[in-house]
Amino acid sequence: MRIAYSCAGEGFGHAARTSVLGPMLERGHKVFYFAPETVRGFLEAKIGRRDISIIPQFSFDKRGEQVLLLGSIVKNLPVAASLPAETAALSKRLRDLRIDAVVSDFEPFLPRAAWMAGLPVFQINHPGIVQRVGCVHPLAWLTAIASRLLEGPWHERVHISFYGGDAGPILRRELFRHRVSDGDYVLLNLKPCYRPGVLPEFERLGIAYKVFPGGQGDFEEALAGCSCVVSSAGHQIIAEALALGKPILVIPQRGQWEQRLNASKVEETGKGMATTFARLADDLPAFLARLGEFRAASLPDRFDAKDNSAKIAAMIRDFLKRRCAKRAFSPSAAPALAPNAVARPAANAVARPAANAIERPAASA
Repeated sequence: MRIAYSCAGEGFGHAARTSVLGPMLERGHKVFYFAPETVRGFLEAKIGRRDISIIPQFSFDKRGEQVLLLGSIVKNLPVAASLPAETAALSKRLRDLRIDAVVSDFEPFLPRAAWMAGLPVFQINHPGIVQRVGCVHPLAWLTAIASRLLEGPWHERVHISFYGGDAGPILRRELFRHRVSDGDYVLLNLKPCYRPGVLPEFERLGIAYKVFPGGQGDFEEALAGCSCVVSSAGHQIIAEALALGKPILVIPQRGQWEQRLNASKVEETGKGMATTFARLADDLPAFLARLGEFRAASLPDRFDAKDNSAKIAAMIRDFLKRRCAKRAFSPSAAPALAPNAVARPAANAVARPAANAIERPAASA
């Protein structure tokens, strides 16, 4: 079977999941990769040289580490305007490649192209988890709507998360190739925009650290051997730290609701803390003083820090078997969006799918 697999290019979490599931699906299938230029290098470093087709991406407008809502809307207007033409071109590309199905991680261009070509779409991502959390904050609602639009149309969808998802996190095999120990340094997983607000505190306190992305060795080995982690509140690094039993201090990106939600869940696990740049000078020493407490804490049952990659790969294979056997999709019958394309955060917070459930649009289930 011929599969087209796409991922988003904002951050590396989407590409990290693709680097795990893509090769797993290559066992028995021909996989064609589609990704923005921003993550092509990351993917090639993880899965080797592949033919990766470059696709457009939506991205944040930022001032330092802060996401600017209005600026992001303006920045992405040209990208949105290009959507019809890009979708049509990608739809032709899918037909030329004789693609049978599409798997996508939070990237709307290829799913829309697949829908136009009458192909089944399996959507997998973490950011869509915000659609399940009822909150009256305007930013929460805007984020839920935006996340639904960025998923694109789908026939079946799985939200992966260390909290409240259909399945737990997808973890890279390299994480488990090194002996886990509590070393004498802190691993800092920080984008360049974060570093001016964090590194001076470590220098002031005389704390040894290794910072990534950067040239300070192998990330997976450094994560396995660190005493703890300080990072933004991206889902992937939190899941990886929890999986290796590493206490984590997260600094959610301002203006990014998903990271605020992730940060609050970190504190609920009892395995770490959340802070801000303004509180870092006080919270960093307090966090370091509690490392023993965080290491000893048991992860509550409602959280999942295990690797779910095999489980999710099996879900995708089952989807491919069922959907491609039916071949009941045609461009003329396909609506512009999946039947449940409207985000409903409050309703989803009440009626949450079972832990092993896959969401399916009623019309195509």
